[in-house]
Amino acid sequence: MNAKTYLLGAILATFIFTIMPAQDSSSIQNSLSSQNQQVATQFTITKNNGLTEFIVVNCKEKAKEDLYQKTTEWINKTYNKPGEVIKASVYNNYIRFQGVSKDKYCWTNLMSFCNDIRYEIEVSFKDGKYKFEILELEHYAVTGASGHRVWSKVNYKDSWTHFKKDGEVRKMYVDNIKNIAGYFNNLNNDLYDYIYNQNEAAKQNDW
Repeated sequence: MNAKTYLLGAILATFIFTIMPAQDSSSIQNSLSSQNQQVATQFTITKNNGLTEFIVVNCKEKAKEDLYQKTTEWINKTYNKPGEVIKASVYNNYIRFQGVSKDKYCWTNLMSFCNDIRYEIEVSFKDGKYKFEILELEHYAVTGASGHRVWSKVNYKDSWTHFKKDGEVRKMYVDNIKNIAGYFNNLNNDLYDYIYNQNEAAKQNDW
């Protein structure tokens, strides 16, 4: 083997061993990124992430036109003043609506206290699925010594009010965390059941 051939072989071997770890690292990073991008299917509340921003619900064999129509019907049957509740919509694309629910934001400090909540939700549609997104969440809170109530934004992410430093829920807000997440899961479940004619409001259409 002459010097030129030996030198070429050494360069080629160095190149191969140099790029292999980089490729392995890239594959690992892509895999982790894919895992982090998994879409939620249930609302949860944690210190690191706060309240889940949105979930995606699969509706096999349902066209986006059907999903839009069913969601519009559901809002009309679920809320007392649907004309005021619906804040924006684009036909067969999305619907944005606002709701209020009494005594849902609760906490315990020797006694139990509860405030009303107000929320804004956007439901957007694609063939075979819809996205259920919480745009805003507020509670009707007392401010200062005056006793006046105002709508105040609820923010769970990195909230020392709701969580200890290690992420554990403070005892006075355990039920709050469970009930708020549960409320939005139930609301979405009710919409899903209506789409598939499984709840009482949907069954009333069959006569």
